[in-house]
Amino acid sequence: MTTEQFESSNYPTEIDSDQNLFLVHDSLRVVLAENYDPNDSVLANRTKITVSGDISRFPDTGIITLTEQYSEVEDRAISFYYTSKTTNTFEGLIALPGFDNDTVKTKGLTNVTQNVMAEHHNAIKNAVIAVETFVGVKGTIDTVPFGDTMEGRINFLRKLVLTPRAWFTADKHVGLVPLTVTFKNESFRLGDGEVIFTWDFGDQSSNISVVSLISTISATSNVPLSITDVSVVDTDGGTISKTYTSPNKYTVSLKVENQYGTDVVEFEDFITARIEAPIEAVIAFTASTSQTTIAGLPSGGPFDPETPPTIRSRTNKFINMSIPSGINPSTLRTYAGEEVVGSTPIDPIETYTWSLTDDLTHANSTSTRASYSVGGLYDLILRCDTSYGAYRITTYKDCIDIIEQRNLWLFTESSNTAYGNEFGLISETFKSGDVPYTILRDSAFLTGSNNEEQALREFNKNTGFAINGTIGSGDNGIAILAYSSGGGSGSPLSSQSVRLAEFEGFGGTFSNSAITITRPWNWIFLPFSQKAYFLFGADPDATAGQNLSNQIKDTLTLGGLSLDAPTTLTGVNYLNGANELVNHVTSSYSAGEPLNGRFAVYRSAVKDSTGYFLRNDGVGTFFKIKSFYRTEGVSDDPVVNIRKLQDIAGDVKTEGELVGLSNGVFFFNNSGNISAFNTVNGVWETGSSSSPFSMYQDTSVDDFSDTSNTLLAASDGDRNAYLSYDYSTSAFIKYNSVDQTFFGLNPRISGNQWIMGIY
Repeated sequence: MTTEQFESSNYPTEIDSDQNLFLVHDSLRVVLAENYDPNDSVLANRTKITVSGDISRFPDTGIITLTEQYSEVEDRAISFYYTSKTTNTFEGLIALPGFDNDTVKTKGLTNVTQNVMAEHHNAIKNAVIAVETFVGVKGTIDTVPFGDTMEGRINFLRKLVLTPRAWFTADKHVGLVPLTVTFKNESFRLGDGEVIFTWDFGDQSSNISVVSLISTISATSNVPLSITDVSVVDTDGGTISKTYTSPNKYTVSLKVENQYGTDVVEFEDFITARIEAPIEAVIAFTASTSQTTIAGLPSGGPFDPETPPTIRSRTNKFINMSIPSGINPSTLRTYAGEEVVGSTPIDPIETYTWSLTDDLTHANSTSTRASYSVGGLYDLILRCDTSYGAYRITTYKDCIDIIEQRNLWLFTESSNTAYGNEFGLISETFKSGDVPYTILRDSAFLTGSNNEEQALREFNKNTGFAINGTIGSGDNGIAILAYSSGGGSGSPLSSQSVRLAEFEGFGGTFSNSAITITRPWNWIFLPFSQKAYFLFGADPDATAGQNLSNQIKDTLTLGGLSLDAPTTLTGVNYLNGANELVNHVTSSYSAGEPLNGRFAVYRSAVKDSTGYFLRNDGVGTFFKIKSFYRTEGVSDDPVVNIRKLQDIAGDVKTEGELVGLSNGVFFFNNSGNISAFNTVNGVWETGSSSSPFSMYQDTSVDDFSDTSNTLLAASDGDRNAYLSYDYSTSAFIKYNSVDQTFFGLNPRISGNQWIMGIY
């Protein structure tokens, strides 16, 4: 070992040990047994001393001091470091610095000691090592709290407390290219020394995979527009602006470095630079044989909101729709609305979300199918979301027209132009018809006639509705609308006829039947499943002084729609006093004409294979609907005889309609009172609804509760009757015969009511 090895401590490079802090003991003393001459020419004599006494307690290496009292004071002591010992010698002596005298030490007079006065004391040395061990090696940094050394702990806290924290904000996150974003550096714990801020704005080219290939530039407040694919060192640490020129989602990071460490904050997809959202998509329907479509306008799309493509379908049928592939020549974009370069979308649509409010679920696809169990008008709504977060919602309002298999049809008219308005029995909503029908009738023959006002009201109500076969309106079934032609002013009754119009519900179209039935107005119409009958009405001869009814029975065979040969009712066909029907109720005559007019008031209905009808009993002030009759016959001819039954019970009826339901024949007027004929025991029964009828009347109209208000009524052939009152479109009511309750329905279509029926 050289002198330099023990000249000083090597802390804090490493912890000191016995190699440089020498082990000593207090008050160890022996006597020199042989003279020691530092100038001896023999090296071995200069590096060894011999002693007398026990040296076993001396350490194997250490420091000893030779002292005597006979030399000059400054020469009396000399200290050595020894590297080994025997039982009576210390060897490998090296004089400690400062001890360079050459005085000979005499045996017997020189003591060899190791004590507290030595250059290094054992306890001090141990304390130094302990202190050094606890303090630790310089630069040690603990990774967890409460490490073994102060250096590690302090550096752990220094790193924890003084390492910078990176943070930043931006004035915007989404926008159209070119998108300029100002980033604000809000990092903290920066310290007093040098701080380096390095931005990565996320626009490195995707093909750069080696970090060392990404160059770095310096900037203060703006990144030059022409510079991309670089990291940016912000030299002032404040705000910095970056302009994105290509649509994409950009992940932005900021690295902050100071003397205590480094921190990085990164926000994934922090900036979304977009091009404009796609325009509205062009969606096409693919119709099956049972569906109809109308193309949208303008051709090729995008379509005007008022003229989208439409499809009409029955319930529970699949409706197929899709976005065509390729480029739309009308827009030079995809049919989904994407902007393209060549044929490749710049910002491709990734998600297609169909909102059709139907019974099916819809996948993320450019095509889908829908199915509806309830009739109505439905919107088609498609949301297209692009790769960069833009979206466009395409809405075709009321473009899916679903018709139920059975519907109520309310035919309204104005100036003899009629429309068929669809009411779904499940949806209980109306759709207005758009195909007009010209009613071929003329009421001028009644002008100036006796009881003209009531006669005109009855002429307008002289209609009929029948199902021509068994097919429902949702499956292209045909209904027959019957009405009286009337005639011009002064024309004879014998010139009048029954007009027949065929109505196809799915298409909402009308056509006039070629069948002609010569018959004056005021007839009763009784439609059965296979045949429909026309009974009574005005006497075609209009015999003076008499007010006879028409005794000719006209029969339509339904399905193929043909007219049977007419037959005549005779006395044998009237039972139980029904022959009173041969004459209309008349008070008196003037110049041979009945003062109350040549007509009666009939209200009729069919239940199962039996027809029922009411007729007025009395005229003028004492007018009321009272007398009640039914038809009797056989299966293929249910109208052979007519039997008079018990008069209708209850309050006086001046207006109303008769409806056949599964549990009886019901008479309804503008009141909550119910009169029902029990077809089993042949007795009229009366009652009222459990809820106030006024709840469903339009109380905003004067005389809303007048029982003489007119109405149309239709039966679903089961338990429900539908009542539509003329005085208000809001007075549209459903009656349930099982629990005897009324329900208010949504307002009907406006217009003068003409005919109503269900098929």
